[in-house]
Amino acid sequence: MKLLPQRRALSWGLVLLFLWVGSLLAAERLTVGQLQKYHASYQMHSVTLVGRVQGMHVFPPLPVKMKCSLLYGIARFELVDDSGSLPVETPGSCFAAAMELPHDGDVIELTAQIQVFSPEGRAERVIKAVTQNIVVLRAAPQDLQRPPFLH
Repeated sequence: MKLLPQRRALSWGLVLLFLWVGSLLAAERLTVGQLQKYHASYQMHSVTLVGRVQGMHVFPPLPVKMKCSLLYGIARFELVDDSGSLPVETPGSCFAAAMELPHDGDVIELTAQIQVFSPEGRAERVIKAVTQNIVVLRAAPQDLQRPPFLH
């Protein structure tokens, strides 16, 4: 059975509408400097940043009383680009594959939720990124990589 031209047009219209709405929900691409300048606008929003990993600290698997017995891939590092640096936290996952994190010197695309807060008793604001997704765009040469530091 052939689709009527009106139904076909309606189907294509719906597809285009869903694609447009999906693109609106995508994380905005920024530099670290832009994020620092306009940080209040990005509180609890997802953004995408590109930069180099510096000071990677990976914590050992953490025992938890949840669905899983261990939380893997908990880490902290700085994301550095030409405009500044930003502290990044990776909250971890129940899956051991979460231990596959970037290394110092790797250039990554980071999608993260931005959190802006003032520590208790302090006036300055802290801006940090909480990892949602990491894609390694360019691995650092082996001689420049440091193994992640385990606490």
